Amino acid sequence: MLRTAREGIIAQPHAVHQDSPDALAAQSRTLRNSIISLAIFFALLAALLLAVPGLRAAAESISDANPGWVFAGIVLELLSCAGYVVLFGLVFGRLGRSLSSRLSLSELAVNSVVSVSGLAGIALGAWVLRSKGFSVERVAKRSVLIFVLTSAVNVGAVVVIGVPMWLGILPGSQKALLTLLPAVLSLVMILGTLVLAAWARRAAARRLLRDGRAAVALTALSGGVYDALRLIREHDWRLLGAVGYWLFDNLVLYVCLLAFGHAPSFWAVAMAYLVGMLANSLPIPGGFLAVEGGLVGMLLLFGARPASVVIAAVVVYRAISLWVPAVIGSLAFLSLRREIGKPAVPAAPG
Repeated sequence: MLRTAREGIIAQPHAVHQDSPDALAAQSRTLRNSIISLAIFFALLAALLLAVPGLRAAAESISDANPGWVFAGIVLELLSCAGYVVLFGLVFGRLGRSLSSRLSLSELAVNSVVSVSGLAGIALGAWVLRSKGFSVERVAKRSVLIFVLTSAVNVGAVVVIGVPMWLGILPGSQKALLTLLPAVLSLVMILGTLVLAAWARRAAARRLLRDGRAAVALTALSGGVYDALRLIREHDWRLLGAVGYWLFDNLVLYVCLLAFGHAPSFWAVAMAYLVGMLANSLPIPGGFLAVEGGLVGMLLLFGARPASVVIAAVVVYRAISLWVPAVIGSLAFLSLRREIGKPAVPAAPG
């Protein structure tokens, strides 16, 4: 967990004369952070307005959908956001509930309009935490930790769903290319991550020089992965936030299909979601067309029909999954930006 200010993670400001060089430098940093935060906020709004699906396409699709299911999708997306807030509180628990909630929602806003598997939101969180005095080492380690925990759910779900589906235990497709192959690749990814973390720990331990970006990266990688394993062994209930973050967003896609009266089994939708969302790793604003195409293609391969309904359901799903976190996250960032650059006071251990 994050250590207290006494342990040196948070820089404590010294009292300085208003006109001293230190005071002027602090004012300059505050002004710079304010300008950057405003630029981020307006960039979020611009990206949101340009994101796909647009309002007109979403409105046209929703007009043919069951409004009750669409409303259920919005509620489920809010629950998905809540899941991430809970997980973020576990990883950055010493920030205090208010700051932790607003920062996590701000990350979701960035992730909704910029892809790259959630790395853009993590980068925003790292910048905010650095501006508030947290050390590079701690920010890097905790950022790796939250990325590993969210990714572990997605990768693990491919194995848990894919193998039983291939065996015919779960409904869906028994084609090895759609089920067994993704499961095997996910297992390889899990094992590869563990091997890489072990190597990073040994490499960091052998380094004579502890300074530098390479040392920070190695320590963050090994520390983040091993902290994730420790939290999983401890069975902290807040780990359910990572599961909820994935599951509720998955259910949004499922109820959007139900909104048009055509939906395959939940397990088929879940597998199509997991494989189709790999397009979200592409560095495209809002996952422009890539995510939609991936989801539509996988749903069709898993038996969802007709194609026109699948496309409409995916458009509505993307409208909900983009706009709900983007709107609430942008508002959270607008509130958060006033505190950027101010040293944080960690909450008492809980």
